Amino acid sequence: MNQKPILVIETYDQLKAISDPLRTKMLIFLVEQPHTGHMLANELNLSRAKILYHLRELEKHGIIKLVKKEERGGNILKYYQAVARGFIPADHLLSYVESKEATRQSFLEVINRAKTRVLTAPEESFELNSSNVEEWLNMSIQREFSLSKEKFIKFTRQYRNLLDSLIDDDSDDEDKQLYYIMTTAFQIEEPLFNKNSK
Repeated sequence: MNQKPILVIETYDQLKAISDPLRTKMLIFLVEQPHTGHMLANELNLSRAKILYHLRELEKHGIIKLVKKEERGGNILKYYQAVARGFIPADHLLSYVESKEATRQSFLEVINRAKTRVLTAPEESFELNSSNVEEWLNMSIQREFSLSKEKFIKFTRQYRNLLDSLIDDDSDDEDKQLYYIMTTAFQIEEPLFNKNSK
């Protein structure tokens, strides 16, 4: 199934469907690859009945879709996948509290998923080959900036373009490796770093 990059949520019912914290957790897995209810129940340590209820709700609102049926041991396995890699409320829904909560929950789940990726990455992912940071084959950075909204938006556009340039690399280099990049950025009230520096 070809996923859309982004699905714009058009109805309040869709917004409510994705603002539920458990459904957000489920969507993180379903964005990555198809899962059955049983697979999600195992991943999230919940009953299949509970997972199936939430799968039906997500499917009913067009957030996920049945992508494959497979017979195994006399049972029919149904695989579901998110219809898009990201979900954004339409402008007319932005004032609802569910929009903010869905966004916050999504950020938290992406961060939790990143933590899992760190914990399950191979040991060589964290080997250092040099004392020069610019030669490392990994990166972990936290920064705080004081910027205008316009500069921040300009930066995010440039950053997305930079990421897109990596996706478009279809060269056949033999030494290609698979890398995981996760980014979050949002406004904060108080700086945590260098509070006492000028």
